[in-house]
Amino acid sequence: MQIEQKHIDQFVNDGLTLIDDVCTEQEMVAASAGFDHLYTHGEKTNGITQYFDEPGLIDVLQHPNLEAAAKVMLGADEVVLNSSACLFKRPEDATEWETQSEHVDIQFSIEEMESTPRRMLAMMMVIVDDLPEGRGNTFVRLGSHRVIAAWLREHGKEPVKAQPTRFDDLPQELTFTELTPIVAKRGQAAAFSTAVVHCGSTNIDTQSRKIMFVNFCPLGMMKQTSGNHNLREVRSAWREKLKGSFRADRQHLLLDNE
Repeated sequence: MQIEQKHIDQFVNDGLTLIDDVCTEQEMVAASAGFDHLYTHGEKTNGITQYFDEPGLIDVLQHPNLEAAAKVMLGADEVVLNSSACLFKRPEDATEWETQSEHVDIQFSIEEMESTPRRMLAMMMVIVDDLPEGRGNTFVRLGSHRVIAAWLREHGKEPVKAQPTRFDDLPQELTFTELTPIVAKRGQAAAFSTAVVHCGSTNIDTQSRKIMFVNFCPLGMMKQTSGNHNLREVRSAWREKLKGSFRADRQHLLLDNE
């Protein structure tokens, strides 16, 4: 894995950058098998699963390259694991590639984005299996996080962090870029801001989509950067459970100050 200044600039300005060689082929083969086991023996057979402790996916959660990338994107000396989710989508009985549920997870102000370290989240989307066009891709509106933040500052508004904001509920006068699909190869990771407008899409491919979101924040800033505060106890219990599976040299990712 090699991170250059262009990656940081893209994360800051566009809210998204694609990083090569974050995970090895062998690591992703193991993670793919973990997906299959989780969605065969778990509570769900499709969709989003949060706060999991599937053995085949633990190594991704504690992967040193994800931590290193998050540190660079956030300009932080230390980061901690905030949350995670598996996104599994089987092929659908559809021929039209359509976007779904456009929204913003958590908003951040210009000041939060430009502080050192950045008082925000770095979401690392790990591409477990190839993600060609049509395989349930995530779509983003590049730069939308800064458009929203500029409007908030101009109108003296606070960023919404308690719950996601639907695209249709954003100020109608805002102008955004067109939706862009994330297309990537197994082993790559997309570092992006949770403040970017994004959405899912239908899977019109013949294979299932397998991606993981591994979410980091600067050490000591978990409370102020986390959304969905009603889930604090759930997140804390999840991180406590992970302590039994993380390696000794990776336990620092589970520090909890919520």
